Amino acid sequence: MDIESGRKLIKDRNFREAELFFLNLLKNGNKNINAYFFLGLIYFELGSIKKSISYYNKCLKQNPNSLSVLLNLAYAYQSIGEINSAKKIYLKIIISNKYNIRSYYGLFSINPKFLNASHYLNISKAIKNTKINLYEKGLANFLLSKMEKEKKNYKLEIKYLENFHFNSFMSNNQSNVESQIYYKNIIPRYFNKIKFTNFDNSLNFKKFSPIFIIGLPRSGSTLVESIIRSGKENIKSCGESAIINMAIVNQLEKKIFKENFNFDDYELIIDYKLFQNFVIKKYNQLNVFKDQKFIFIDKSLENFLNIELILKIFPKAKFLHCKRNLKDSILAIYQSMLSNLSWTHNIKDILNYVENYINIINYFKRNYPDKILDINLEDLTNHKEKTAKKIYYFCDFSWDKKSLEFYKRKDLDIRTLSNFQIRSEINNYDKKKYENYEFLLESYKNKYSWV
Repeated sequence: MDIESGRKLIKDRNFREAELFFLNLLKNGNKNINAYFFLGLIYFELGSIKKSISYYNKCLKQNPNSLSVLLNLAYAYQSIGEINSAKKIYLKIIISNKYNIRSYYGLFSINPKFLNASHYLNISKAIKNTKINLYEKGLANFLLSKMEKEKKNYKLEIKYLENFHFNSFMSNNQSNVESQIYYKNIIPRYFNKIKFTNFDNSLNFKKFSPIFIIGLPRSGSTLVESIIRSGKENIKSCGESAIINMAIVNQLEKKIFKENFNFDDYELIIDYKLFQNFVIKKYNQLNVFKDQKFIFIDKSLENFLNIELILKIFPKAKFLHCKRNLKDSILAIYQSMLSNLSWTHNIKDILNYVENYINIINYFKRNYPDKILDINLEDLTNHKEKTAKKIYYFCDFSWDKKSLEFYKRKDLDIRTLSNFQIRSEINNYDKKKYENYEFLLESYKNKYSWV
């Protein structure tokens, strides 16, 4: 049994198979540090954070200074709100390597106030270091943009943000280019023109009532998820699984990413049985089908694109559509660390994506009005209980006032950019937060009426 076979299972997100693979490796006497490390990764993805931490600590017993283990361990602590433990690890790394950008970003993501002037000076110097890769250069520029924002140097902040976005995109260039082909050329043309072959709905999961949280990033989706998960129902969440999108791209990628592919003559055809089997297998890897309540949450925001496809497998699915002021959304996205989303790296691409989002979500709201609930972030933050009750009733849950005390929970794992905000009470919506950045949208007002 070689480690590479297990790594491939993790890469393909077959976590349960990967878990068995590495546990068998240990059972057969192979105490390889990599087996402990990969089990740490696997249990983190499965939401078993304490198990994840346990295996990372076993790694550290063999190699106390392993940078990758320390960073992953810190992030695991951070995701369950053990801030002091995470902070100690990040600071430990910085003491031994003052130019380690990922540690500075870790500190920032726990609490921006944890970075001081000397930290920012080291970050500035690190950018000039030829040994750091493009992704780390992007991180450094991102952090420096936050320093300038604090000083109200908005133009310099934007300059650093531009550098961050360029480095971040180029650090995964091929994947990002292919992703942009999908979002620019496939989605707007074919989202409501999908044709099926091999259709068979005899296996659809009619008992299941999954909840899909959808919308644009930075629109309150983590807040909504936390409120749902903090009631009496104890709903399992798959996080941002991206399972539905993976199932689609898995069938299309060999065609649409070819050079000089003709999109005008293309028909988007999905083999339904392959699609269904892929989706069911991936959700099964996350243990969602073992819950007799037949409910789970998927917070893959891009699923607003896939509502019709989801309903073919899960006809009782419901969709919580998180939204906010569109200009605020765009500027918040541009200012955020969303490096794995290809369309977030310049204002033009963000606007193009948002335009498609508006058209697509409105189409599905017209066609499936009883399946989609709009949740406005401003309403949720200014009228917490009223809006939270609306969410609960839509999902057919019994209202639980304690759901608004999610920030008190010690077992709530949060793996998104909202980790810091979600550890405290809900603040009222700040309508003026992005006023100083509206100049970024000025040249697009004639093209997009909603801007």
